[in-house]
Amino acid sequence: MTRSRGLQFTWIILILTQFGSINSSAQNSLIKTALETPNHVKDDITSTSTSVSEERPSVPPLIAPVPKALTTRDPGKLSLVDRAYLDVFTILNEDSSCSRFFGGRNAIAALNEMVERLKPRYFDHDIAIRMTGQTTLVQSHMTGFTFRLFERMELNMAGSFFRSPSPSERHYTITPIYPANSRETRMVVFLHELGHLVRGADNKWLLTDDGDDSSQSLDNTERIISACREQITSLSGLTAAQELQMATALAEKTHSPSTQN
Repeated sequence: MTRSRGLQFTWIILILTQFGSINSSAQNSLIKTALETPNHVKDDITSTSTSVSEERPSVPPLIAPVPKALTTRDPGKLSLVDRAYLDVFTILNEDSSCSRFFGGRNAIAALNEMVERLKPRYFDHDIAIRMTGQTTLVQSHMTGFTFRLFERMELNMAGSFFRSPSPSERHYTITPIYPANSRETRMVVFLHELGHLVRGADNKWLLTDDGDDSSQSLDNTERIISACREQITSLSGLTAAQELQMATALAEKTHSPSTQN
């Protein structure tokens, strides 16, 4: 489950998406006629009966989103999950190479649903997030943006999202670029999993399903860092309060009647 890439005494932890209960013929998505979603997104997100193979154009939303998946708006009370979500939200909310890789601001709808559905669990620390079971294809009324959700989406409390190794443990990290239990690592974990939920311009999932394939998982992580490293690094100087202020100001600006035609 681990693989060393030129680092002595360092173990690489997989951001591994385990696709249990999904067979090869049905791996695209299970389309349901109704999707129960949190109240704060129910006006925008719906399930769709459109064939999963149909490609839909990505249309920029008229109104900038707000970070709906936060459990609190108090910058001093944000959990590690809240902060990682807010960081990725900030990246997607701006025009950048990383945001465009995920389809732009529209991908925030998928991020919101992913974070809302994550359940804390404990399992082997070489897996960061585990997504298993049947999948549902979801479409935004506002943008037409589609993505998939897994029946079970679990965040490992014993993994490198939350923990650094003790002196008696082997050193582990998801990438040699960032240490375990760091702000950067948590961003990479969320961005990696988001890549399994949204499609690219070729109508394929941005990241290939990695399952128990450690090599593919590492390749997927490297692809995320290649697309997003500049944005991940740039957030190191921003506080949570500043990110919240930026999101609020942008939403108010785009919602203002003077900006609507």
